[in-house]
Amino acid sequence: MQPLEPRLFGEVALERKIVTVAQLYEALTVQARAEVQGEPYKFLGEILADLGYVAEKQVLEVLNEIHAAEGVSGS
Repeated sequence: MQPLEPRLFGEVALERKIVTVAQLYEALTVQARAEVQGEPYKFLGEILADLGYVAEKQVLEVLNEIHAAEGVSGS
């Protein structure tokens, strides 16, 4: 049995309807542009919060869900 792929922040946030596809796409674009320009790495949740699309509490909820799933499948 193969281990499950780790869940991605954007995938969980979309699934939980915390962000829209357009908001996620915008944040991913910001993240990619920053990387190309050599800026320090920013996590997707941080970018979504900076853009005003999510609250810190929502970021933590998504991260908790990701880490809980890793605990179940990553043992």
